Amino acid sequence: MRARKRFVVAALSLPLLIGLAACGEVQEARQNLQNADEQLRQAQDNLDAASACLRAINVASFMPNFADPKQAQADAQAKAEELRQLVEQTADQTLRQNLIEVQRSVQQVASGEITLESSAEWTSTQLEKYRQVTTTCSQIGN
Repeated sequence: MRARKRFVVAALSLPLLIGLAACGEVQEARQNLQNADEQLRQAQDNLDAASACLRAINVASFMPNFADPKQAQADAQAKAEELRQLVEQTADQTLRQNLIEVQRSVQQVASGEITLESSAEWTSTQLEKYRQVTTTCSQIGN
């Protein structure tokens, strides 16, 4: 009789033990999925940062043709708008600030404030702003 009780108890507890083991495996699988999801998010963030940097470097390299003042203003206005949109989409605060500075500088050309006569100083300053953007981008990837 005693052996029978033990057998019944063992038979009844077997599903419980299997369930507990399965529950542990489910927990482990869930944790692995969460880890994988986090890694994917980090990879996406890195990709987004790289994409933003490529766009930022491209936009920050803007140099208008000051010999044609009307075209320089029109080109600068378009570039300033592109910069404004990029600033709104940029998550990295340092890169965002760099782009705001480039945008302000380009806006000076768009407004006609920078002429052929004052373009040498503006160009020098703009190159420094471009260098800041590229430096910031090189640090974002690290």
